[in-house]
Amino acid sequence: MEWVKLQNSFDSKEKALKTANIVATTEAKLASLPGGPQYEVETRVEQTEEKWQVLWRKVFVGFKSGCGGCKSCTEQLPGQTKGKVIPFRKPTVK
Repeated sequence: MEWVKLQNSFDSKEKALKTANIVATTEAKLASLPGGPQYEVETRVEQTEEKWQVLWRKVFVGFKSGCGGCKSCTEQLPGQTKGKVIPFRKPTVK
């Protein structure tokens, strides 16, 4: 895939690296589907004139096999138990 450049430029390399990390995490979560195609996001930071620029791209890494968690089956997995609901009472004001 092609590199995508963020519109914002940053004053310091630290701010650009922090933004690159946020972009990588967010885009990877949005692009990857449970039980489907999985993507990693590569980022790089470049200095242009006196500012820092963040570039990123998605890289296909394969398909995730197994249960995607669609809950279409009614079987309970071994070792999985249902949780107990604890009732909540509103405090009384005197």
